[in-house]
Amino acid sequence: MATVVATKITDESLLSTLRDVVSERPEYIYSSPEHMQVPDERATCFYVHKDEDGSNVAAGCAIGVVLSRLGVPLEELERHEGSGAWTLLGKLAPKLKRRTRDQLSSMQTNQDSGEPWGLAYAKATGETI
Repeated sequence: MATVVATKITDESLLSTLRDVVSERPEYIYSSPEHMQVPDERATCFYVHKDEDGSNVAAGCAIGVVLSRLGVPLEELERHEGSGAWTLLGKLAPKLKRRTRDQLSSMQTNQDSGEPWGLAYAKATGETI
């Protein structure tokens, strides 16, 4: 199935929604559902969380939540599991500025390293929540 290009996602809408998501839970430390853990224990996030039956139930990591709020269907996000934020954003919103993609990629890396969303955001954007 072809990738949905989310033309309504702009640099401004993406960064504003990221700020909103992080503001709601700045102390949250991402963890994937136990039944979705990867066996080698490397830091990883999932754009979409599934229930134990394998059904999509909710957006997962910060980037997944942001894109879901901007209208990207969970099924589309699921197709990109394993891709970094940089690659995902390049496919879904190819007109984004490099700086925006860098910031979201950094946010994902910081989150995957176990940092609370507020700190991950601050390191990625230079702004505090």
